[in-house]
Amino acid sequence: MSRDYNELLRKRILLNDACKTNLDLRATAIATCKRDIAFWFDNFAFTFDPRKTPSVIPFILYPKQIELIDWLEALLFKSREGEKVNAIGDKPRDVGATFTTMGWLLYHYLFDLDFVARVGSRKESYVDQKGETDTLFYKLDFIISKLPEWMVPVDWQNYRNSMIFGHPDNENAISGESANPNFGRGGRKAVIIYDEFAFWPWAKSSWESSGESTNFRFAFSTPPESGRDSHFYKLSTGELGKIRKFEFQWTDVPNRDEKWLEQQKETKSDEEFQREVLKSFEGTTKGKVYATDFRFAKLTSADYNPELPLFISWDFGLDTTPLLWIQKDFKTNWVYIIDSYANCNKAIEFYVPFVTGIIPSEQFHYTEKELKIIQRHSKWKNATHYGDPDVKKRNLRDKLSIKDILEEKGIYIQTHDRDKTDHLTIRERTKMLFRRLEVNESRCEYFIDSIRSARYPVRIEGSQSTSEVMKPIHDWTSHYRTALEYFVDNEETREKQGGDLLTKEEYSDATFAPRIIDGTITGEEALYEKEEVDWRYK
Repeated sequence: MSRDYNELLRKRILLNDACKTNLDLRATAIATCKRDIAFWFDNFAFTFDPRKTPSVIPFILYPKQIELIDWLEALLFKSREGEKVNAIGDKPRDVGATFTTMGWLLYHYLFDLDFVARVGSRKESYVDQKGETDTLFYKLDFIISKLPEWMVPVDWQNYRNSMIFGHPDNENAISGESANPNFGRGGRKAVIIYDEFAFWPWAKSSWESSGESTNFRFAFSTPPESGRDSHFYKLSTGELGKIRKFEFQWTDVPNRDEKWLEQQKETKSDEEFQREVLKSFEGTTKGKVYATDFRFAKLTSADYNPELPLFISWDFGLDTTPLLWIQKDFKTNWVYIIDSYANCNKAIEFYVPFVTGIIPSEQFHYTEKELKIIQRHSKWKNATHYGDPDVKKRNLRDKLSIKDILEEKGIYIQTHDRDKTDHLTIRERTKMLFRRLEVNESRCEYFIDSIRSARYPVRIEGSQSTSEVMKPIHDWTSHYRTALEYFVDNEETREKQGGDLLTKEEYSDATFAPRIIDGTITGEEALYEKEEVDWRYK
């Protein structure tokens, strides 16, 4: 389907000029918009691109964008008929999908009834932040501000608050939310939109938590660096249930040809070009601390085993404190991460019930999910605790250190002096751990995301340094990564437990044979792994 942009633009100008004075024509235009969403886009909506001059551009749809809104309209209809609709949009960068989708939401806000939508992105600053043109809500603000006054609700600005786009004349609303484990939970929504979903932390939980709030979930994204590890990719394959899929290609955008493609190759790295233009889900591990080796770990439903010792590893961050509940089978050397929890800006006493399973007072408020975790742990045995060597130095309440406060509660932190163990040594030992590790996937989602995403800083272009970057970036991934490394640095061996290591043959039978049988690894991979752990039997 080809469209004559110049002719459509000419008709648009004539229609808008006539509607300035002709009230009957305005009424006809409104009625036509209600019947034909593409008519509304083509004749009244604007989009914005600061890279172009002029930057304010009539939103005349190109053919693939029309396909998208027709597809969304059909799915919305099905969902209102009672059908559960789960859908994704698979796209390269810079095809106008986000602006089109936000325009589609605003159209229903204007012309629909009982239309309540939720939109989200991985950070709150990407959803709604005053003055930021890349946010989702800026797109709503921009489009409605450029519409003719006679088309928009009077005083709509008074119903526009942070993360909310209300309607003065009815119950229509568009609300915003950032990624979190309870995203979209509660209330009823006509549709929930997930922007750049492949990059979300808590992606699995965010998707699942909104399942009862709406009949229509739509996530769209470009491929992430995590590639096939992302929840978005798993949705796209259909392995998590029936998914309707809409695909953009770079060729769908008018005036993009081989010359344009060559320019993209010249201005992007090969990995960036493959992901953002050709939509490759191969992913990348370049610059990542553990992404390559973590693929050896098994993601399962590993649960508490009363026959095995229990360990809890902490990282006492100034902003975030995470805990990992870990068990180890000393007969096979296998390690199981069975639970995790993290929170930020909380007093250290807040975390004690997660260890003891007992809430001693009403001092702190715990969510329903947190109460379930605390209840679960009430049935677990006492643990050995590992944590930050600086635990003694952080003076808090009454000049007591975290160590002192926890010891008052019967929690004793064991640790090594990390000054004696450099990052590279811990990193290699942690990589070895992944080959004998199971992780409870549902309870440890954020931990898994952190380990996959932890990375080193990118060396500044033109730098003459040839030395290896020695420390990972301190960001949202750091605390769980560090908590795991504290366990590795303090991990007890069979000898410390008062027993002998299995023979090499016994270790092989217990560790590798079951994984060959269930198809987790091949015999060749098992032989390679056994060579790497020979040092245990020297």
